[in-house]
Amino acid sequence: MKKFESLQELRKNIDEIDLKILDLIQKRKNLVTEVVKLKKRDQIVDQKRIEFILNKLKVEALKRGLSIEFIEEIWTLMIKNFIKYEEEIFDEVHKK
Repeated sequence: MKKFESLQELRKNIDEIDLKILDLIQKRKNLVTEVVKLKKRDQIVDQKRIEFILNKLKVEALKRGLSIEFIEEIWTLMIKNFIKYEEEIFDEVHKK
């Protein structure tokens, strides 16, 4: 890992990572929009898929030395909000 010389330099790197995370969330949103096109309304909430995602990420978090609780909290919130997004756009996407 690179040795940083100042707090400002560290914060600049954190800010750059934050923007990359936002870019990835935007890409995920774009994919979710495409997924909605292939779903029926009763498929918006897929509990098996949610459990699969969370379990897979818990394993990956452990491998990386990350808090399982933290990762589960982040993804649960993200999934909840993407479900809300799917519900909001479903009718619009399917009337075409």
